[in-house]
Amino acid sequence: MFKRLCYLIAEGFEICSIQGQDFDQDANAKILYRIRDEKGRWRLRSEEFHVGERESEASAELFLDYLQSEGAT
Repeated sequence: MFKRLCYLIAEGFEICSIQGQDFDQDANAKILYRIRDEKGRWRLRSEEFHVGERESEASAELFLDYLQSEGAT
């Protein structure tokens, strides 16, 4: 998840949210982002991951840094 989040941010995708759930789930984390389709309309996309505690914390810190850099905080 962390590497994918890094990629999405670097490529200029608009990250809407990240989520984390219980660590014992098969897919316990999610990235929600939006893209424009060929007609220029916004479309939401989500990707699910299985992460451990360290990756979850690193992803959360990266997302907060992203929000701050975008002026959202």
